[in-house]
Amino acid sequence: MAFFFYNNRKPRKFGYTPILYNEEEEARKKKLEKRVLEIKKEMGVIPDEPKQEPKAFKSEFVSQTRHIRKRKEKESAGKASFLSNNLVLILIVALLFAIFYFWIMR
Repeated sequence: MAFFFYNNRKPRKFGYTPILYNEEEEARKKKLEKRVLEIKKEMGVIPDEPKQEPKAFKSEFVSQTRHIRKRKEKESAGKASFLSNNLVLILIVALLFAIFYFWIMR
């Protein structure tokens, strides 16, 4: 019975070797495809693609995000900003807290 308590075998190790994936072959194929594409461009079979300038991240993000876009539209229209609405709320809460403190705690 004591044999079961002292038989601490080490767990089997996980040794996965991919069967269908060869990293060297994949790198060779990518290099070959890139070279073929370059040769076709040199021969004129494929026209050179004009480089596009990357868009500014901030403006693209704002245009794709609905709630930020609406807030920017409100600010540009002259309506009160999000921060000023929260500032008014914080002032009201502070005023109520002061009234509560001086009226009840005194």
